[in-house]
Parts: sequence; C-alpha cells; structure tokens
Amino acid sequence: MSITIKDVAKKAGVSHTTVSMVIHDDKRITPDTKKKVQAVITELKYHPNYLARGLVQGKTNTIAIMATYFSNNFEMNFLKGIEQQSGESEYQINQYSTRNKPGVKEQIMEQILYGKRADAFISLAIKPDKNMLEEFRKNGLPIILIEEEMKGAHTLKTDNYKGGFLAAEHLLKKGRKKIGIIVGELNGDEVGTSPMERLKGYQRALEEFNVDFDKDLVCEIKDFDFKDGKNSLSKFLSVNKKLDAVFCAAGDYTCFGVLEEARKRGIKVPQDLSVVGYDGLEMSAVVSPPLTTIKQSITELGREAFKIAIDAANGKLKEPKNIILQPELIIRESA
Repeated sequence: MSITIKDVAKKAGVSHTTVSMVIHDDKRITPDTKKKVQAVITELKYHPNYLARGLVQGKTNTIAIMATYFSNNFEMNFLKGIEQQSGESEYQINQYSTRNKPGVKEQIMEQILYGKRADAFISLAIKPDKNMLEEFRKNGLPIILIEEEMKGAHTLKTDNYKGGFLAAEHLLKKGRKKIGIIVGELNGDEVGTSPMERLKGYQRALEEFNVDFDKDLVCEIKDFDFKDGKNSLSKFLSVNKKLDAVFCAAGDYTCFGVLEEARKRGIKVPQDLSVVGYDGLEMSAVVSPPLTTIKQSITELGREAFKIAIDAANGKLKEPKNIILQPELIIRESA
C-alpha cells in the first residue's frame, strides 16, 4: 500500500498542509518542524504523487526536450547543463528523439501539446512549423528553441556566424588559402540555422582576405561522427590536392576523424594541414596534436534553457527571451 501525505502528517503529528509546505520549502515552517517532518518522510519513504497534483493544479511538473538524436556530443553536453541546473527541482525531464524520420517531429509536438504532457517544451536544433508554433502559443505552452530563432518563441544560441568567422580568420592569418569546411546539412526538414551561419562566417573571412570561395571545399555531413570526418578529408583531397587547412564546423568529434585520416595518409598536422574544430570539447585538448577549436558553452546553453523553461512554465516571463552566447577561439597545436 502506497504512503500518502496524510500518513506522513499523522506520524509527524502535524496537518497535511504543513507537510505540503515542508515539501515546497515554505519559509513559514520552523526549522524544528521541518526537520521532524523530513525525518518522517524519509522513514516512511514517502514520494509526492506529482501526477495527481498535476491534475489538480493543471500542471505536469515536466519539461519536454526534443532532438534528432541524444547520442551526439552537443546533445549530451546540453543535457549535462540541464542536469546541473535542475538540481533538486521537482520538474522531471522527458526526452523525445525524432531519429530524423519524416513526420516524427510533428507527431511528438502534437502529443506533447494536445496530450498535455509538459509545462514547457525545448526544441534542440529543430525548427518547428509556423502553424505548430502558433498552436503552442494559443494553448499557452512555452517553447524554447536552441540554435534556432522564430518570432514568439524563447531563443538560446551561440553566435555561430562569429564562430565561423573566427575559425576561418585564424587559418587565413596563418597563410592558409585552400580551406575546406565541414558543416551539417544545409537543407532539410530538421536542419537548424547553425550550419549555414557558420558557413557564412567562413565566407565572410575569405572575402576580407580576398580569397575566392570554392564550393568544392564545402562538405555537408549528416551523422556528425568520427567516420564523417575521415570521409570528408578524403573527399577534399580528391578534388583539391592543394588543400592546406580544414575547418570542421560540424564539431570536434567529427574533427577527430579528420586528424585520424590525415595520420593514416602521412599528412602532418599542422605542417601540411592546419585543422580547426568546433565545440571546445574537453577531449580536444588531449588528442594528438591538441586541437585548435571554437569553444561554445553548450552546458551553459542547457543551464539557461532550464531556467527559462521553469520561469516560462510558472508564468514569470511576459515576453520571449533571446540569449546569444559568444564563442571563443582556443588556439592549440593543430593550427
């Protein structure tokens, strides 16, 4: 038989209202009463029924997060920030993966909205349809977009244009002119804005240094994995033997594949080929050679996203918030 709040109240010799106030850390409860009630909660192994409370209050105490996959480094570090910020919050986190399958994004968003499965919704690098965004607004369900921007939604992102510019500028200052760039897909149903923004930053740097843009030195990838990095370098070398640098705007992990393929081919980094990654993963400092990279605060994005989601869910935000974090060039041996 499950323990109820009334069982706790009876055992502690207080009212069930007092128990509820202790659970919610109400400052009106004296330290002695709080200690006594908490001891009984621990003894009886009482867990509040958030589902029942949600039915009464019209809340779920849940934050929903949607991403294409949660196995990539960006998503994992983002969730790390969520975990750091959530602490002992009563809010639960539910993850929904579209797996890049057609129609799944719409299904997930409809289930969350019309099924009343969450008090706030975080979309990780996936752009909702305008009509669906309007439905969220009409139904009062806050939506937080990561690495995306849409009118009416809260937005958190890194300045990807600046990141792309900083990386290319650094390589150009080193005298490199044949710079391949690896980016995520630029077109598609679940394509975010960051790949194009990083590409445009790269192009702007080329313009400033009077270097012609070569579309053959742009490689789009889908999976953001080690293999993508290896295959991208092979592709570049097949179309331009004079390649002297690679900017892996698709992330450090993919960039590790570039370094491995260069090693296999006997290409010396940075003597023959300068390499710059993107993300600033901790591992980028210990690969050989240590990777020059554009650091973006992914965990901070997660922390800020959770703060906004909670504030929005509790009606504390009257206008959409727009937060843009600044990237940083970390110079190491690879470039």
